[in-house]
Amino acid sequence: MRSMLKPFSKWSTRILKHADSPMARGGLYMFSFLESIIIPLPTDPILMGCVIAARHKWLSICLFTALASVAGGAVGWILGAYLAPFVSDMLQLLPHQIASEDKFTSVSEAFNSIGIILVLIGAFTPLPYKVIAISAGLFGFGFLPFLLFSAIGRSIRFCLVGGMAAHYQSPQIAITCGSILLLLIGAGMFILHLM
Repeated sequence: MRSMLKPFSKWSTRILKHADSPMARGGLYMFSFLESIIIPLPTDPILMGCVIAARHKWLSICLFTALASVAGGAVGWILGAYLAPFVSDMLQLLPHQIASEDKFTSVSEAFNSIGIILVLIGAFTPLPYKVIAISAGLFGFGFLPFLLFSAIGRSIRFCLVGGMAAHYQSPQIAITCGSILLLLIGAGMFILHLM
């Protein structure tokens, strides 16, 4: 696993080293786009580095990061939508007790009934947004609502993280405060869903 993450780690280190340059911000936006599809590392530390290096541009940096992330989420949604027939065919190969068409249908219906909550949770909290994006396409959650709620969740998240980084000028404080806030909000949304 470490060997797979090494190229991304080197890339993010290079971005943070030159965080005040337009090229680093371009790297941040590309990282944010890819993180929504395949990269298992969060965007937040790179975002904070770029914001701390260019504090006066923090809002535009955060909004462009959110835009890039939602664009990556759209690609994830499309991948999920195109994978749906493949997943359905794979279910036929598994034993009925493990996975059946009925179970797949019930998960799909559950996603459609609480999909808005799942998209908001995935976009806003530290949960893997890429999983929510691909699942939204896989289970037929509407593309436009997905984009709308992703944009809301990602914009709020990145603006909170970037705002804290701009205010505190310390990645450690911003990461700690942001993580606690995101986890509390995520836990609150999960508890509301259970009620």
